[in-house]
Amino acid sequence: MTEPPHDRTRAQIEEQFRARMAEQDARDPLRKVRDLLQTYVEDAVDLDEVRADMASVATHSTRYLRQELEALEWVLTTEQPKYTLLDLVEGDANKGLDHDPTDSGAAVFLWEVARILREVLDEAGHR
Repeated sequence: MTEPPHDRTRAQIEEQFRARMAEQDARDPLRKVRDLLQTYVEDAVDLDEVRADMASVATHSTRYLRQELEALEWVLTTEQPKYTLLDLVEGDANKGLDHDPTDSGAAVFLWEVARILREVLDEAGHR
């Protein structure tokens, strides 16, 4: 007996979903940070908008936000090649650091993003 078409479609969709989750889980930490910044920070007017967007996503799931926070903290606490942090902020987050265009200045900004994300996750609990 063959499966009804809707069951095969459902199985295919489930398999595609599992494959996409595995792909997202397998991203290296720097890629996760770039994705975080490009998704939430790059086009945001200010950090309040960043918080609001993260909080909106956290109402449904915190899975990827937690992975991205872990990756961001890893990037900030391990030695990175010169200009990596600056490139993350000025390139991926699209935020100019005219007051301190250095990796140190970028780290201050990224720690602020990490703090916001941590607060959003704490408020959301485990979803």
